[in-house]
Amino acid sequence: MPIIEIQRIPGMPKDRAEVPAGTLFSAWLEQESFHQDIRIHVNGTELRPDDELAFHVKEGDRVIIFDQPKSGGLVGTILNPLEHLNPIKFTQKVLAGLMPKPNASAASGNSKTSPNNSLKGQTNIARNGEAKPDNFGQVRAYPDLTQESLFEYEANLKYVTELMSFGLGRYDISSVRFSETNLGSMAGASYTIYNPGAVIPQVFEGYQFDDVDGQEVPGLNESGDFPVETATATTVVSGVYAGGQIAMKIVKQAEFDYFADLAFPHPVTFTINASYPVTGGTKTEDVTLSANLIGFAQTSNGAVVNPILYYTFTFDQLSGPNIPIESATINTTKFILNDNAALIVGPFFSPLPSSQLWLHTQSGLGGDSETNWKVTLWRVDDNNDQIPGTEQTFTYKQTTPHDHTTETFYRTDKITPVGGYGRYAISFQRTDNSSDASRLQVEEIHAVNVRTNVVHPDDTLAMVKVRATENATGSRDRKYNALITRHVISYNMVTQQVDYTLRPSRKFADIALHNWLITGEQPESSIDIYGLYQIQAEIDAIDPRLGYFDYTFDDEDVSLGSRMESICDAASVSVYDDNGVLSFTRDSRKTSVATIFNRSNTKPDGYSLSFDMTLPGGYDGVEVQFRNPDTNKQDFVRYRVSGNSIVEEAPTKAKKFELLYIRNRFQANERALRECKRLIYSRMTMSVTAMADGEWVNIGDMVQVPDTYDTNQQAGYIVSRSGDNFETSERINFSGQMFVQITDALGATTARYPAAPRGDTDFGFTAAVPDIELNLFDGYSVQSPSRYVIATSEELDYGQWTITAKQPDGKGSTALTLAEYSDKIYM
Repeated sequence: MPIIEIQRIPGMPKDRAEVPAGTLFSAWLEQESFHQDIRIHVNGTELRPDDELAFHVKEGDRVIIFDQPKSGGLVGTILNPLEHLNPIKFTQKVLAGLMPKPNASAASGNSKTSPNNSLKGQTNIARNGEAKPDNFGQVRAYPDLTQESLFEYEANLKYVTELMSFGLGRYDISSVRFSETNLGSMAGASYTIYNPGAVIPQVFEGYQFDDVDGQEVPGLNESGDFPVETATATTVVSGVYAGGQIAMKIVKQAEFDYFADLAFPHPVTFTINASYPVTGGTKTEDVTLSANLIGFAQTSNGAVVNPILYYTFTFDQLSGPNIPIESATINTTKFILNDNAALIVGPFFSPLPSSQLWLHTQSGLGGDSETNWKVTLWRVDDNNDQIPGTEQTFTYKQTTPHDHTTETFYRTDKITPVGGYGRYAISFQRTDNSSDASRLQVEEIHAVNVRTNVVHPDDTLAMVKVRATENATGSRDRKYNALITRHVISYNMVTQQVDYTLRPSRKFADIALHNWLITGEQPESSIDIYGLYQIQAEIDAIDPRLGYFDYTFDDEDVSLGSRMESICDAASVSVYDDNGVLSFTRDSRKTSVATIFNRSNTKPDGYSLSFDMTLPGGYDGVEVQFRNPDTNKQDFVRYRVSGNSIVEEAPTKAKKFELLYIRNRFQANERALRECKRLIYSRMTMSVTAMADGEWVNIGDMVQVPDTYDTNQQAGYIVSRSGDNFETSERINFSGQMFVQITDALGATTARYPAAPRGDTDFGFTAAVPDIELNLFDGYSVQSPSRYVIATSEELDYGQWTITAKQPDGKGSTALTLAEYSDKIYM
């Protein structure tokens, strides 16, 4: 049983794995975990990056793997570059660098190359082993090729068929185009859309022969070109005839290396010296035979030192002089071998097993001309050796109806070999003469497998058939595209139930919910769905375009949480974890403060207040990058701050926002203007360390925080209340018209109410605050009393802050980072 040795650490014993003879090495390698820097030695020869791994391990093979990582990545394989959705094995090769292993938190694939996200010329490409596109909202999609293009000639016209995948999920599909041209306006073009789970009646999977590219087949009149190669043996060891075959054994000569490397069978002629019985005795003469060279072997005399090497050539299908070769003695005086295949084009070999072969030929004919040719094919094994009993010959003729006109005739001949499913070798030979008015070319050969009733349960596919240009002036990329809108789940605000019916939607809330519940497979209890759709309703009331998300996810390295951040950022919504529940808040105008932080519920340590005398960060404007819906390329909205005004022009130093998941200028323009206003009206930042109350506020909340060092922003807690008279923990100094805000027993903050001094004490005020429940400190059951802040209306505005970061320390305190809040940012 073959043994594979694995050297993981230099100097340490090798690991050993026993595998059955015949094991496909590439399949075994895929099941193991090796680093990407492995080196593989097979029978003393190190495999190069472009060597095949799809070989079968035989008895006596010695395979050594040196697994000594440098960069830490894991080894992988690459399949046929045009294999995407279908499990089609092809030549597998070692790569210098490989994609990382799948991230369990992501939904699909591991690539970053989807043409949907490209900012340059988008094309249809095959991205084998990479992420299936996961499109959301409305995007101009360039579907991935799922297999090689397949063409055939019908009535002398060339038709090309493409099978492509738009990606995961179901879509509304419209505006199907090639580049900018509607597909329906192209002659001979048609397409069919297959939604997830739809049955595709028939799929032809074609794989072109890599070594076929318009070879011209010579006529019989061009036979002066052979022999292509000839070799004469200096020492003939033996010649043996048996069962219709001759085996000639010679001492190894370099002149015969050409024949040793040929693909078998191969047409040759060879000359030998033979003695055979005739009437009255024996006749000896040189005999030249035509045959197929069907085998070659190299052997030695077994000597350990300076062994003698031998070449043995085996021939069948013998023909030539009418002599009794079966009873002749082959003498060791002569052996001359000639390549007789100058008139034969091929053989060409299938890239992989198939059940059909499609032969595409061109016949350039003048008036009253024709081409005649024969095709010989046979099934081969992994070593490209012929499998006996599978050879077939087909004859073809192409004529022209024209007496004088010159025309090129194109045809596709489809063959189902009797040898069955497998790899085949194919050769072409003309059976008539060629001329300027009679040219035959082999344009291409496809190995074709036919699949019936194909179902892709998770993907939306398109099958496109177009008529190709006969005399194209240049090559062009595939640029099929369509406007697609993803179907996602939604939520009913009235019944407060998730609606799992799939419908097209561009709303960020629908897309976020779909990603969390369907793609991420998270429970409904782990997300604040009602809060999410409250924000969506708020956006819809202003303008639904502000809540669109249009993007293609195609990178498994992006976690589910990062997906949610991107989806929500398009709508200016922040995502945060609130005690194990995914929660949301929108960057929008706030009508009330969430709570009050003052000296009674904050710590002095960690406090800081900063103010930018110039625009924050030195920026003088904003640049928002988005995707233009017309060109499908990047576009920009740029604004510059000039004094306290905003002008639409490029700033000198722009604060940049890359929002390629925004696909409409209105949405990008609103974001750019808001961020410009933030530069003007939000120049202060504050850090505070809140006590237990800090646990109850969230990122995005607007809170009231008096400046500790500003005597006209006064704060403390309520000691008692009698009607409209409040007693406070701190002395209050009134200056001008002042207002008060108070937190109730639940921490909610009231609106502003005019406040006046009390005549009987400086530790209090009078205000017509509604009869709300208050927390009054008693040191036992109530230790977090209701708080107040009292100041002028302008000073209260200066005390409004937005929470931008929140970090609990695990000891009952929470560090809060705050940014200056202003209604003017949202006006």
